[in-house]
Amino acid sequence: MRGLTWKIVQACIGCCAVFVLSSQAFAAVADPVAAVQERYAAVRSMKADFIQVLRHRESGNTETRKGVLYFAKPLNVRWETISPVPELLLITPEAVWNAFPDEGMAYKYPPGLADSESIIRVITGQSALNRDFAVENKGTERGLARLTLYPNTPTQSMTEAELLVDKGTGFIESVVITDFYYNTNQITFSGQVMDPELPESTFLFTPPGGMKVEDKTEGRGVGKPLLQ
Repeated sequence: MRGLTWKIVQACIGCCAVFVLSSQAFAAVADPVAAVQERYAAVRSMKADFIQVLRHRESGNTETRKGVLYFAKPLNVRWETISPVPELLLITPEAVWNAFPDEGMAYKYPPGLADSESIIRVITGQSALNRDFAVENKGTERGLARLTLYPNTPTQSMTEAELLVDKGTGFIESVVITDFYYNTNQITFSGQVMDPELPESTFLFTPPGGMKVEDKTEGRGVGKPLLQ
């Protein structure tokens, strides 16, 4: 179960990165890129509802999740799944947390995990998106601009990412990430709010009493179970 969950975590990290950073890549592309650039270039924080559909190509299984995404620069992400099962993915400069309230279990990972993908390195200012990705404008789909990102160095969790963008508002309506095995992670956003005032607590996590914590950060040992 945890192996599958970790693949989902990696996909979510990649998707968060595409969503909040993609505008910087589009500066070198013709319309509708300008609308996206204008909308996202100055964004310091955001909030959006999401519906996530994970499709496993080999088995044909599909999993649908609903939740809320919060983001604040430079790289603070709160990806909170509300249904069907509550789950929290929290990315901060200090650590990456993945918590499962119903199971009374949380996993803590080192912050470097979040910048292991080239697209994450762009968000953290370590590389330029237009150097690591090729961006292709594929026209219009259902009235939305269709843009595809091809990483110059594909990874197992991301070989391409396709965006649907509202040409009028510049909002990214959906992201589809395809992995090496042709599994897809499709996320559709709604209720997007740019530059909301997010309290500091949004990006803090303190395991409640009785929750078991497996700490995988450097210096604490790998897989060492902790009880907090």
